[in-house]
Amino acid sequence: MFNIKPPLSPHPQPFAGVSIARRRLCQSLAAGAALLGPGMLPLRASAPGELDLARESDLLRALVKMRGSLDSELVIGWLRAKRFSISQGRVEPLCGLISAAFSRFRQVSDDLFEAVVLEITHYTDFETWELLDRLTMPFTGREVEVPAFRFGPTSTRFAVSLDERHEFEPQAGTTQESFSPAASVRMTKSIHPEYVRGGTLLLRHEEHGRVRPTDSGIPNMFYKESTIWSAPLEDVLNPKLARVDALVNYSAMTSWRPWMHMGGVSGHTSSNGHGARARSLEELPDDFLAHTRRLHPDVLQDPEAALGGFKE
Repeated sequence: MFNIKPPLSPHPQPFAGVSIARRRLCQSLAAGAALLGPGMLPLRASAPGELDLARESDLLRALVKMRGSLDSELVIGWLRAKRFSISQGRVEPLCGLISAAFSRFRQVSDDLFEAVVLEITHYTDFETWELLDRLTMPFTGREVEVPAFRFGPTSTRFAVSLDERHEFEPQAGTTQESFSPAASVRMTKSIHPEYVRGGTLLLRHEEHGRVRPTDSGIPNMFYKESTIWSAPLEDVLNPKLARVDALVNYSAMTSWRPWMHMGGVSGHTSSNGHGARARSLEELPDDFLAHTRRLHPDVLQDPEAALGGFKE
């Protein structure tokens, strides 16, 4: 959803196409239905104009309604999570994070949406949620500077199944190089229907980025994210709604980032958390607003201008 991964270039190159085989989708739907039991609601449309989640194009539109919007309007979502360091079977608390994404979606085809996204993440004390500027890393005991995270506006794409690669170059005058060096990035994404219970639809979105730095002396990196989006099924299927109120559960694993100075230490980080859609800036968490007001005041003053629009 949000977090430390290199942004996609405005025109990523497809690696293996953007559509999933019908057989795989039907198998996923059948497997989910087998686990549902009493009280399960249908995934297929039951009224004219409703989305039919057995169709790839409608499954994609359902995720966009939960995560973004079908009408290209500015949307905001936030996330709060805890991050851990893992090495040789040891798990140590690392930090907290509070993040928000400002985005705008538009439909490219029945099988593809693109989005322009601006992400702001604040790294905080694991317990107090106070903003960090320095952090003592587990396993090394080294005190490091914690850079501000601001990525974007940048372009990304969404499909039921997507496999792309592109070249990433950190932008001058930003902290991007603290999170990823210049690299060749392969990114896969997929959408999976989970289940419906009590009138709530849950969809799972998977992302996996594999990063091969241009400098062969820098180890390869990765980012693996899984998000579970939930919203009222009736709202998601409703053809009159371009967006719906939604909640998200988040988990991710990522390799050490350059700012952590963990070279030579085998391991990675793992995060888990939760978040939601925000209808306005006022619905964002108070600590996110306070930290952003301090570090990125322009985003709160005019999020439309900070995000901008699509590059043609």
